[in-house]
Amino acid sequence: MQMSGANGFRMGTPEAAFSAWRTNKKLAGGGALMDMGVYVVQAACMAKGEAAPVAVTAKFDPVTRAELFSEVEESVKWTMEFADGATANCHATYNETVSHFRAEAAHGWAELGEPAFSYGEPNLTTSRGLLNLPAVNQQVVQLDGIAKCLANGRPSPVPGEMGRRDIAIIEAIYAAAKNGQRVEVKV
Repeated sequence: MQMSGANGFRMGTPEAAFSAWRTNKKLAGGGALMDMGVYVVQAACMAKGEAAPVAVTAKFDPVTRAELFSEVEESVKWTMEFADGATANCHATYNETVSHFRAEAAHGWAELGEPAFSYGEPNLTTSRGLLNLPAVNQQVVQLDGIAKCLANGRPSPVPGEMGRRDIAIIEAIYAAAKNGQRVEVKV
């Protein structure tokens, strides 16, 4: 299986309320990877059946706006390697508006079209054609689902272990981008 995905937007001025916290490492924890890239990480893991990658390689893109990005990365590209040889080539950025994900396997492909990672109606096309998915606000459905699990004592479909997995992958990507080496993912 080969996958590719990207998520990001062109950030405005650092004074803009929408942007201010995102460029502050203490508040945001990181830059485009932590904010926008986690969606691509999750898409690749879900396409692989929730599997975590075994290793990553990564590289920060050159900073084009140093006045904004002195504390956090503006853009980063990375590759996730899975145990069965599958790969995911990914990109997170604050320098362009992009939002897509594609997975290709031996017997077909699936693609989330622009915008892939929005809260609106999903645009999912497969090698068999367009899927007609319901038009729902995905964030509302997710939050309602979590609340129902709590109210009914059921396990959440997004447990803490998933968040821990995602952070382990993100930390490995940061390490790979900083040292220029392949980094094994320790989940």
